Amino acid sequence: MSDTNGHTKALHVMTHSGWYRFEKNGDAWNQVDRDLTFWSLSCIAVDPEDPLTVYAGTEHSGLFFTHDGGETWTRSEPNVPHLDIFSLWALPGSLFVGTRPAALFHGAPGKGWEELPDVRESGSGGTFPPNPAQAPRTRYLTADPSAPSRLYAGIEVGGLLLSDDNGGGWRGANEGLWDRDLHQLHHSRHEPELVVAACGEGIFRSRDRAAHWQEITPSDTRTYGTTVTETDDGSLYLGVTLGRPNTWVRKERASSAILRSEHEAADWKVLAEGFLGGIMDTVPDPDGPGIIAATSEGEIMVVEGSNCRTVASGLPCINEIAFGA
Repeated sequence: MSDTNGHTKALHVMTHSGWYRFEKNGDAWNQVDRDLTFWSLSCIAVDPEDPLTVYAGTEHSGLFFTHDGGETWTRSEPNVPHLDIFSLWALPGSLFVGTRPAALFHGAPGKGWEELPDVRESGSGGTFPPNPAQAPRTRYLTADPSAPSRLYAGIEVGGLLLSDDNGGGWRGANEGLWDRDLHQLHHSRHEPELVVAACGEGIFRSRDRAAHWQEITPSDTRTYGTTVTETDDGSLYLGVTLGRPNTWVRKERASSAILRSEHEAADWKVLAEGFLGGIMDTVPDPDGPGIIAATSEGEIMVVEGSNCRTVASGLPCINEIAFGA
């Protein structure tokens, strides 16, 4: 499996205890490297023009990066002013960094960081449900694929912020989004007006590029949304669990499920369910019609149709995954 530049494509895995690199050999996925084992890695971004450049955000210790696909890692100098990092969005040669307390910075290692103040001001009023004393955080960053200067920042807990000028100014986009506990957001590539949000109390859909929202939670039991992604055929995949993470101590743990919608984020069908771990992140499978999913129990799974097979297990809790060189 190679990208267009001839580099070997790897699955980069960010866990509570370091970074893992997996490569595919036939139908098997093999762990070929591990590093940053002292740090809890919260998020990842890959430079869109240089897949060897990978950024790793940590809880409490700021940003790390590599220019050689993970062979060597370097801690950013200067580092991001807030060292609790929970989201990254990479541009060619630079990136946006979301932190706790909820804020957003733009810059690059070696070049410095500029805070975008609208995000701090808009995200300061939320309360984090599992621990009211904990500050809200900028949990997820993404862009409109048909208009890359249109950026989204999901605040946990504070709702959705939107910028139409590549981060220069931000405004709220929460009409109808009554649950401001935002975990992941996806703007569809195949349906340009469609945006889907996975939140702490349900799933929401906008058919007008986040101007208005409606709840579309597909179950009355699994209402905690964790992930949403889209494959090349336009299908949307959703990760949901039974209750918040602080309830996953019971026998059935998260009792999570993966669902798919083939059109307009409607008519969701359960593909697989009953996982002990929460579905923490999903990405399209570059070699198949389905997705790669990662769980809080340290499993990596390939999901194709109703077939779900585990290709790696025994890792620490996985927070995010991404493909790169």
